[in-house]
Amino acid sequence: YGKILFINLNTKNYQVFSKGHRATQGLYAEDDLILSTEHGPYGGDEINKIIFKKNYGWPIASYGEKYNFNYESEPLYKKDHKKFNFEEPVFSFTTAIGISELIRLPNSFSNFFQEYFIVTSLMGRSLYFIKFDDIFTKVLTYEKVFLGERIRDIKYFKNFILLALEENGELGILSRN
Repeated sequence: YGKILFINLNTKNYQVFSKGHRATQGLYAEDDLILSTEHGPYGGDEINKIIFKKNYGWPIASYGEKYNFNYESEPLYKKDHKKFNFEEPVFSFTTAIGISELIRLPNSFSNFFQEYFIVTSLMGRSLYFIKFDDIFTKVLTYEKVFLGERIRDIKYFKNFILLALEENGELGILSRN
């Protein structure tokens, strides 16, 4: 099942950094902080704070279900990660957004979005401006900005936000002005 690996590029040696990931789409690393975005099954897209040697629960725990799930039956996946010794997601989109990449938005980009991240989505066709608490254990607030395009990737480059728009192979550009 899904793992995040640490690879020493000089020696080619590797070690499992964390496990229990379903389908990692985005990975953000800065100093001691690692955040990942992961597709859930039907619902349950996650943002996880990655901690060394921790298990994030897949395929046992998820806030999503299988696509052909019958809501009159018992849940297929455990709905409490912590109870089963797994790490809880920092946030779970129980209505799937088709989560993709995430970046930290530089404070210089906007006076309104200080200390925010941007998460992109495929199915949601939106950007999500997200503010975490100081220790990245929960989402304090988020704002959805609908673009109407599947957003595969996002990068910040010289005061511009570049978006890889999937359907027509286009590049979107957001700027301060």
